[in-house]
Amino acid sequence: MGKKQTEVVTVENARTVSGPVVVRPAQLIDQGADVSEVKGLPAEFASSETLSGFPPSAKFEKVGECVFGEFIGMRPGVGPNASRLYEISIPNGTEQTTVAVWGSAAIDRLFDSAYPPVQQGDRIAFIYLGEKTTKRQQNPVKLFALKIKRAGAPTETAQAV
Repeated sequence: MGKKQTEVVTVENARTVSGPVVVRPAQLIDQGADVSEVKGLPAEFASSETLSGFPPSAKFEKVGECVFGEFIGMRPGVGPNASRLYEISIPNGTEQTTVAVWGSAAIDRLFDSAYPPVQQGDRIAFIYLGEKTTKRQQNPVKLFALKIKRAGAPTETAQAV
């Protein structure tokens, strides 16, 4: 994700107050296949952009890991679990890289509760807050905060599950 930046953020909601969360970029996985050289195409495609498969996805393991950048869009019903795939353009040195964040019940709920809805061009950040056990003793749920900076608006909103 380029240069690593660290920032201290306090996350609050009506139920809990967690201490300062140190924000750091999440690890990117699934880099995909290298298809930089494709032979047999007409010359007009020699210097064109190549897209293939899904962009690299973020892996959230430690509290405070985040992905932030410009919201590109959301693909519904992806993969065997019909999950959502959120695509974000993140800074990567002097360039931008597209990164995918796989939806979950917690992430989808945050995204759906944003009002007005998140639009292409808005700047967003998914911040991992840790895990919480469930009442049914299933796998723990990963909790996130969603920060939104609306395109063209100076205000920010924050939500946490």
